[in-house]
Amino acid sequence: MEKITHLTVETVPRLWSCRVDIFRNSQVDLAGVEDIDSAGIAFLIKWSKSLPDGKLKLLHVPEDIMSLLETYNIKELFEI
Repeated sequence: MEKITHLTVETVPRLWSCRVDIFRNSQVDLAGVEDIDSAGIAFLIKWSKSLPDGKLKLLHVPEDIMSLLETYNIKELFEI
């Protein structure tokens, strides 16, 4: 899987078209994510819910993404 650097309304449609391959992974490294918006958060939620145990492991979560997860009260959907 290629490194994800943008999780925005502009990039999620392309990621969504590759979701069969992307959702095979049970973890994602967010260290290189430069920007994220609600579409990106929704993508991560769908990815997490697609997994057998329902928990996507987020690695190297930047502070701004952690803040969004806490603000939206969805941190428990992920393994961090």
